Parts: sequence; structure tokens; C-alpha cells
Amino acid sequence: MGGGEQMMRFGTGVIPQKHARTFVALIFAAMAVTFSQGLMIPWMASVETGHISPLMNSLSTSDTYAGLLVAMVFVGQLSRRIGLRRLLVWALATGALSICAFVVRDNVQWWLLFRFVFGLSLGVIHYGTQSWIGYLTTPENRGKQMALYGLATGIGFAVGPMFLATGKLAVWLPFILSASTFAISLALVVRLPCVLGNSKSARSVRPIRVARIYRAALPALALPLVFGFMESALNGDLPLYAEQVHLSLGVVSLSLALFVFGSLIFQLPLGYLGDRLGRRIVLIGCSTAGVVLFSLLPLVSESNVTFVALCFLVGAFVDTLFSLSLGFLGDLVGPDNLPIVNQFAVTNLGLGLMVGPMVCGLMMTWLGPAGMFWAIAFLYLLYVGISLTWRPIATNYPYESDQCVTLNDPHRQEEMR
Repeated sequence: MGGGEQMMRFGTGVIPQKHARTFVALIFAAMAVTFSQGLMIPWMASVETGHISPLMNSLSTSDTYAGLLVAMVFVGQLSRRIGLRRLLVWALATGALSICAFVVRDNVQWWLLFRFVFGLSLGVIHYGTQSWIGYLTTPENRGKQMALYGLATGIGFAVGPMFLATGKLAVWLPFILSASTFAISLALVVRLPCVLGNSKSARSVRPIRVARIYRAALPALALPLVFGFMESALNGDLPLYAEQVHLSLGVVSLSLALFVFGSLIFQLPLGYLGDRLGRRIVLIGCSTAGVVLFSLLPLVSESNVTFVALCFLVGAFVDTLFSLSLGFLGDLVGPDNLPIVNQFAVTNLGLGLMVGPMVCGLMMTWLGPAGMFWAIAFLYLLYVGISLTWRPIATNYPYESDQCVTLNDPHRQEEMR
């Protein structure tokens, strides 16, 4: 097969043809929101620096993630009552208003409340877009389609911090930019057709035990926890590591940039591999590579070139895995159950984001600077062990794949896409 045919085959099915408009709109909406998230969180921290203590600053950042976690308590039931479109519309509107409130009320105590509300909206938006896109994906191309979602959110996170410099022109400008991207997302979502959540079958779903959810989809649910832990630890503690081992700020910035760049380049190829070889195999293989790479990083810190190159490889192999785990989640539970189970995936991601910097900070205190990388490597090693020993539970109602477990009633929900 020629190179041109290979490229055509690789590109086929990236966008589901039956629901192309909805899928593309959700992808752009997710990218706009992550742009805002990537800009808002570091900008709020920089504005508060010098006005509050380091402890208060840490609590403020955790406040955003606490809002994300609280959202997972009610978002599933709410989506079944009002549907995913209305859920996203309300969350986007609330998020935009909370961002504008930062400009109106310049008070640290009020900002804690606004951060919490902002975190609530982020949790609902990530849940809603992931669940909706999960419904639209097709089993044979789910890896590439979820990888496109991961690519879009990665671009948003990468581009957002580039606009921090706008704060030098006016302190309120980053807030207005962030609110504007929420408004763009709102304009995209509000025009979409109503989807899932208010049909009779959606309201008749039987409650599912937490233990059964984790038995059915343990590898796909564990990965977001590890991923969130890694992301927040690297963003929060890598500058501290660099200071202790005398790496320059330029090396840190370049390392983080290449980390993101590696993930953007390899999102779609790894999604394609997941479709061809199986997502479980790719997740285990890339996580194993992560164990090796994170173990090597503290050993090469004296060589700037090698350290930066390894950061690129880390991004390529492990910063791509969140979207792949969402595709695997769709394989294991089926689209009908995805909104329910996705609550646990987003919750685990939020937990990882909250505890990552704290745990790695403790490891650096007890084991030295290398403790941060060893803690991350250990978590990926633990994930590999879990994935290798896990066995899917038996089911009488497979959905589109022999890997799938149907957790609710066998009746399919009405799909009003």
C-alpha cells in the first residue's frame, strides 16, 4: 500500500459523517474553553501573588478543582433531566459570568467564591463535551475521534498561556478574552440539536453500584487519576525541581513547551494505533514507556539537551493518554452508560489534579528533587500492573463490541442528535 493510500486511510473516520456538524462544533467549543482555562488559572495566580500568602494561593488554586469535583455530585442526574445541550448552555453562561465577576469585584475573599463557581462550570463543561462526543464516536474509529478531541483541548491549553502578556496592557484584558471564548463556545452549542437525557429510557436507568462501575472499566477510570496527578505535578513542582538541581528557567520553559508539543504531534497517530491494535494495549505500552522515561529524567538533569529531549518523549507517550482512556471507556461501557461512568473519570481527573503537587512536594522533601519523577513513575507502574491483571466482567448485553459491558437496562436511549 502506497504512502498516499496510507495517509487517506489514516484520515478516514476522524470526523463521524452522520453527525459532523455537531462533532466539529463540540470540538471547537472544547478548544475554546480549554484556552480560557489555560489562560485564567495562571493569570489569577499571578494577579494574587504578592497580595496573599503562598498557602492562600495554593488554597485558591485548589478551590477551582474543588468546584470541579463538587460538580460531579449532581451533573449526571442533571444531564438526564435537562439534556446535554441545556446543561452545557447553562454551564457556559455561568462560566462566562463568573469570569466577568473577577473584573467587577477585586477582592480576594470574593475571588475564592468566583474560582469555585468557575471550577463548577469547568467540571460540567468537560463532562458534557466528553459525554456528548462519546455518543457521537463510532467503535471502529473511536480512537482517532477521541484523539481529535484531545488534540483540540491540548491546543487550547497550549495557546491560552501565550496570552498572559495581554495582562501587561490591562489587568482585566485576560479575563475579557477568557469570557469571550466562553461566549464563542456558547454560540456554537446553543445552535446544536437537543441530545439525550430527557427520553423515557434515560429516566428509567437503574442505579449502578460504584463497585460494578470500577469492575467494568477500571483501567479506563484509573488513567485519568494518574494523568491529572502528572499534569498538575509537572506544572506546579517542575520549577521547584529546576531550582534545586540548578536548571535554568529557560530550560524549564522549553521542557514544558516540548512536552505539550510532543502530545499534540502524537495524539492522532496513537489514536489510530488504538483503533488498529486495541486501546488497552496502547495504554499499557505508553504507560510502560512513561515509567522508563520518568525514571530516567532525574538521571539526565545535568544535560540540558537530553533532559529537554526526554520531556518531548514524555509528552508524546503519556500526555496523549487521557483522550485514549476516554475512547477505551466508551469501548467498555457503551454510549448509553457513558454519561454516568464519565462522572467517575472526571472526578478521578480532578482528584489527581488536586493531590499531584502536594504528594510530589512531599516526595521531594523526603527523597530529594528526584522524588517528584519517582512518584509519577510509580503511579504509572501501578497503572500498568492494574491494567495487566484486570479482567472485564461478563455481560449478557454487549454493545457494538465484545469488550463492552452494558450496566443499565438493555433498552437503548433515544438518540436525538
